Amino acid sequence: MEPGTVFTVNKDDILLGLLACFLPPIAVAVRQGFWRKDTLICFLLTAIFGFPGMFHAFYVIYTTSAERRLYDSLSGGPDLEAQNSGADDASSHKSAPSGELPPNYDEISHDVPPSGPVDQKISH
Repeated sequence: MEPGTVFTVNKDDILLGLLACFLPPIAVAVRQGFWRKDTLICFLLTAIFGFPGMFHAFYVIYTTSAERRLYDSLSGGPDLEAQNSGADDASSHKSAPSGELPPNYDEISHDVPPSGPVDQKISH
């Protein structure tokens, strides 16, 4: 666990967690809505395997918690999914000149001796 990790739940999350112990798809449907992807996945996991549906329900309840959204918005960390554009990309990345082609790695240079240990095994 990272040092700055905070687990946040409220009373609604606890009640949905208790409901998820017995009827996981119902708990996810209350949080997400009935015809949502997470609800259908939870229903299938519960119908086929049992316990994975319960774990999925706990995951959905935790990640969609109102407390978690509030904490994430207050953390003020960098948005890793944001797309950078403009001068930042051009200045931070060094690229090859546009007229220069990359080397052809299919050709093997025979005049350069191999570096490192050479395999001395005898093949039969």
